Amino acid sequence: MPISLAAARRWRPSARVLLLLALVLQALLVLRAFGALLLEPGQHLLVTTQDGAKNYVTFQAYVQQPWANGLTWFGMMNHPFGDYLFFTDNTPLLAVPVRLWSHYIFDLRPHALDVYHGLMLAGFFISTALLVAILRRLVRHWGLVVLFAVMLPWLNPQTSRLLVGHFNLSYSWVVLLAVWGLLGLYERAQANRPIRPWVLVLTAGFIVAGLIHLYYLPLLALTTAGFFACWLLRRQQWRNTTLSGAALLLTLLPTVVCFVIVRLTDGYRGLRSMEATGFNYAPWKLQLSALLKPGSYQTVHFWLEPRAQPTYESVAYLGAFALFGLTFFAVSWLVRRPAARHFWQAWSQTPERAFLWLLLGAALVGVAVSIGTEYAVADDQYVFQNYFSAFYYLQKITKAVTHFRAVARFSWPFFWAVNLVVLVGLDFWLRLSRWPGRWVVAVALVVLALLDTRDTIKHYRKSLLPNLLTDQRTFSELQPLLQQIQPAQYQAILPVPFFHVGSEDLALTVDDDNAHSLHAYALSLGTNLPLMASKLSRTPQAHVQELRSIFRPQGPTPTLRAHLLAAGKPVLVLYDESYFDGTNPYGKQQSNPLAQQLIAAGANLPQWQQLTLVAQSGKLRLYRWDVQ
Repeated sequence: MPISLAAARRWRPSARVLLLLALVLQALLVLRAFGALLLEPGQHLLVTTQDGAKNYVTFQAYVQQPWANGLTWFGMMNHPFGDYLFFTDNTPLLAVPVRLWSHYIFDLRPHALDVYHGLMLAGFFISTALLVAILRRLVRHWGLVVLFAVMLPWLNPQTSRLLVGHFNLSYSWVVLLAVWGLLGLYERAQANRPIRPWVLVLTAGFIVAGLIHLYYLPLLALTTAGFFACWLLRRQQWRNTTLSGAALLLTLLPTVVCFVIVRLTDGYRGLRSMEATGFNYAPWKLQLSALLKPGSYQTVHFWLEPRAQPTYESVAYLGAFALFGLTFFAVSWLVRRPAARHFWQAWSQTPERAFLWLLLGAALVGVAVSIGTEYAVADDQYVFQNYFSAFYYLQKITKAVTHFRAVARFSWPFFWAVNLVVLVGLDFWLRLSRWPGRWVVAVALVVLALLDTRDTIKHYRKSLLPNLLTDQRTFSELQPLLQQIQPAQYQAILPVPFFHVGSEDLALTVDDDNAHSLHAYALSLGTNLPLMASKLSRTPQAHVQELRSIFRPQGPTPTLRAHLLAAGKPVLVLYDESYFDGTNPYGKQQSNPLAQQLIAAGANLPQWQQLTLVAQSGKLRLYRWDVQ
């Protein structure tokens, strides 16, 4: 029986059908962008530099480290001190189940990075599912629900973290979880329905997000607190003890629970610095111009665009759909003011508009934090003291808040608030207006979103890199070294030049050269030997000071020497001659004089400690250090 156009227009798919459609389309896009990552296991990585390489290594090394290390201990860097799970930045909530599965059910150690990729990409599907659940309650045109549930997970600023290497920060579903939860709370409260089960589920979800990355805790807390403040402070609704209790519970309890878990699993808590450096560092704050700046790979540009690309922390582009949609409304207000006013008055009476206004207010609380407690204006001629930032007051109470120094991240909910406002407003306008040209406008705006999505997927598809960490074919210069040693004879690997990042003391920090740290990472993973170097987060400063003593003429301190002797095995030294024969200027490029001295001292280590050469490949050498 033929299907008429009228019948097709009247079709209203169920929630399950909408979800299935969106997930199938999302699967096609994920395969288009990352098909090689999934279908050619072990051959590709998203990032091979800096934090990205380190985050890959800490995940893989944690899964494959000796089972005797347990679940909360990470012994594969900062040897012989190691560190505790929540200070490795290896996504603990994912790493722990993978390690347990690998030990008790099926050995995942050779495939840990493939599993990691799968868990990353699963975030797209969770975001799509949450968007379907959100949009089907706010948008009547089901086509818009499906399309934007698929597209927006690619366009939000968190997704850009995949190619920065901040994999656990790429989960846009975390912010969407808050939006979905707040929408459910708002609807139930408006309908006088019980909210306690909803609050408990949402609290558990926030705790899960915090255990994936601790930055999600203040992000969700600010969003939730801002939403309830906008909602309850009007007409003194804060007197409603149920809603006020829900606000306090959702804002504070996840942070308290995660803080307790981290403290109870941290044996070094008394050694760590309470204050972090870099707070109010300009590249880590939101530059407001970034809201209008598309990525370099995008073909659609807004009519008003800044010249400079923002830093990776400040990526916050709202997208062509939202920006041109807002432009269309502004022009309509000027050109067709009666029609625009009629739309505004009608939309103001809808429950979805009331919710979105609260969400936008909550997102602006995050924006206020994201620009820092100080904001330079007029080419740094003036400094604006940002009294609107919650951190302005929190830092006076506790310096622990400075650990959340990359404040630009708190702008992420603003993307969702603006895009949802434009999308829901467009949907309502299509239903309200009788102007024939409205469908042309709607199609044009949707096409803009499609173009942004196409460019983004094309960018990710072309960004995959060879696996330089666990695919031994890609590092041919390491193979002769691996073939000439027996890893079981050694206790650890000491890379020379030495590097140690994450102590929060710039005077003690020695940044790595990426080529050298990749050699060290690959050798560590290939031998399953821990590194004495380190790229972790918030490592105790006392450990760095002990390890630096290796490069003194008199050798390591008695404390460090005792630790190394207790292992009963020599240390394997990875020595790269190119950093000491004038080939590589890495040491001279260090801005920290103490770092320069430490790197230069590495040239004399073979003589000072009477190291024994055991293997050589090009300018890479392996020495045996018999600690005495």
